[in-house]
Amino acid sequence: MQPALEYQTIRPGLFFWQAYDPAVKTDLCCCAFQAPGGLVFSDPVPLDPAAMDELLAGGAPHAVLLTSANHQRDALPLARRFGVEVWAHSAARGEASATRWFEDGELLFGGVEAISLDGFAPGECAFWLDGLMVLGDALLHIAPYGFSILPDKYCADPKRGRESLKKLLRFPAEILTFAHGLPIVSQARERLAGLLNE
Repeated sequence: MQPALEYQTIRPGLFFWQAYDPAVKTDLCCCAFQAPGGLVFSDPVPLDPAAMDELLAGGAPHAVLLTSANHQRDALPLARRFGVEVWAHSAARGEASATRWFEDGELLFGGVEAISLDGFAPGECAFWLDGLMVLGDALLHIAPYGFSILPDKYCADPKRGRESLKKLLRFPAEILTFAHGLPIVSQARERLAGLLNE
């Protein structure tokens, strides 16, 4: 997999990039965001070294988060390079390589709330901080699906997955980021409510 050549700044302290993975024949997307404890990478894909140096001009990463057991991606090389830990939901234990585990509702790094999303992949979760909702595979924003729920054939329990997504509606999301697809940066909660028919 070739690294992404550049990243985009979505808002101050929120960065996004993507790269095509020929093994799965789709773009893999990720973000890094400034949390109270420092810069956190979520489901990182490789980034060109010059772009990474630019991104980290303000300081080294604080941690790496996984939104599911399926999103190891560049997490371990990044963690080794910067001497930080890889965090994953405890339901991904045995499936993901992480050094720290968290539970549903736990506050990480001084304010990032972990939200477990049962019914998808092991350890599927979202992260909430200050108007930002970071998602993994549970929701997509990519062709040919558009903004949609992960197709049933990829879900462990589609009905349970749809129910668990309703937990996201209690957060006033302004921005949604995805493991597959471009961020939604306006009317995020309204679009999410429409998708979930709430």
